[in-house]
Amino acid sequence: MKFCIFVLGLALYAAGPSSPGYAAYEKANQLFVAKKLPEAVAAVDEALRLDPKLIPALTLKAKLGMAAGQFDVARQCLERALTLDPHAQYAQFLYGLEAYLGNDLSAALPRFRKARELNPQDPRTALYLGLTVESLGKPEEALALYRDAVRLERSAGTLDAATLLPGAKLLFLLGRLKESGKWLHEAGELSPNSRDVHFELARLLLKEGEASQAAAEGEKALTLSEGVVTDDSIHYLLIRAYEQTGDKGRAEMHAEIMRAQETPPAKK
Repeated sequence: MKFCIFVLGLALYAAGPSSPGYAAYEKANQLFVAKKLPEAVAAVDEALRLDPKLIPALTLKAKLGMAAGQFDVARQCLERALTLDPHAQYAQFLYGLEAYLGNDLSAALPRFRKARELNPQDPRTALYLGLTVESLGKPEEALALYRDAVRLERSAGTLDAATLLPGAKLLFLLGRLKESGKWLHEAGELSPNSRDVHFELARLLLKEGEASQAAAEGEKALTLSEGVVTDDSIHYLLIRAYEQTGDKGRAEMHAEIMRAQETPPAKK
């Protein structure tokens, strides 16, 4: 499961404007938020030229590196930041994220655990530690971490549908359908235009034998762009749903769409 770097949020640091690189860092940060990445890279490089020990600039350069798939750059920046301040929790979290996005779960696990020790109130760390331990075959520990991430965001008034989805999917896999549905319906209230939420609701309804409702949710998911679930996954679910309702025509229509997408265009 991949999460876009841009939704990770920005950390607040104690580094003050007294640093000679701070103004360039602030400019880089604004460019990063505006998704002007090449300009942000140039500005953060200037900040680090002026102050090589500016930890906010090092973590920002790490985020830019991960956004560009340059995990070696991100790792080097974060290791440097943590050498300067071993208690920099956000840098420690990003250090775990660098390993997680690079699919090195054995490295991500202790890094996220350390980040959680540094700040047990950070919901992002709880969420990504949960994703890591679930991938390593520890579903019950993962579920406890997902619950904690949701609790922390709820208490802060910042609960996001993306935080509910991993727990909802794990509950589904564990056969705890009623609980999964509760999480999914809350996610739907928070993000009604999420194709991922509607797709997961469709999967749940199909599992519960509500094929017609599952088809409706699947069709809704297909019209939405907010999310990461693929069109093929939705079409496949819709084929199954329509087959169960006895609507062979619609099932065949979605199967034909999938076949057309698999067939390369004829050469002229």
